[in-house]
Amino acid sequence: MITHVLRAARERNGLSTDQAAELCGVSGRWYRALENGNSGRHSNALLTKIRSALDLSEEEWLVLYRLVGAQDLPEEIMAPKTNTPVPPRIRTFVEGVEPWGAYLCDYRWDVLAHNRAITRLFPWVKEGINVMEWALTNPDAPTSLIRWETDWALPMMAQLRLHDAQWKDDPRMQAVTQSILSTAAGRRLWNSPNLPSLSYPAAETTRQLVGADTRLYAVSFVPLMPLQLPWYRFMAVMPA
Repeated sequence: MITHVLRAARERNGLSTDQAAELCGVSGRWYRALENGNSGRHSNALLTKIRSALDLSEEEWLVLYRLVGAQDLPEEIMAPKTNTPVPPRIRTFVEGVEPWGAYLCDYRWDVLAHNRAITRLFPWVKEGINVMEWALTNPDAPTSLIRWETDWALPMMAQLRLHDAQWKDDPRMQAVTQSILSTAAGRRLWNSPNLPSLSYPAAETTRQLVGADTRLYAVSFVPLMPLQLPWYRFMAVMPA
């Protein structure tokens, strides 16, 4: 994952690896090891310098920090409290976001709460199916999600690879990964050279899908992180 992020940023700025290394104040050999994901963990000061040199976006910076930064992020982000129940008021909020579809999931994409509107787009949410597993392995996904591979599967696989690297000791996270990699499509996407460096959809990104009523919808996804539960993600699905 870090290779995709750093290479995309470097090439976006028209830099060779040696030029990027010089701007970062490191040797070419060291920078190439970093870009290949073989450099260990590093101080905030060094990563901030890399961020400035490569003009990393907020999400690119977060990916870099999560994967190679010194582990001084708040404990609840690095090691989520997996048994923490969803507070009633947050559940009520999710269920009340109408007429837009909305759901709350954890970092493994297990759905914890949802409203009725989202089931008109994704009826499988009612069955407690993991979001990532459905999108990447269910045979209905490629026909329900328009431009499935480019607009949906590859960005979601980039998310999966990031979370898999971050939570290698989480049995449920690893079970989700292995479930997806047990399929031929999952293995192909995992190894795709076309994985994007930015994994989370921007709010203005429009995607198309076929709802439970067989109608075609153009929607935008708005992901938010509850401050009370920073390892969870609230997702609103709005008309584009």
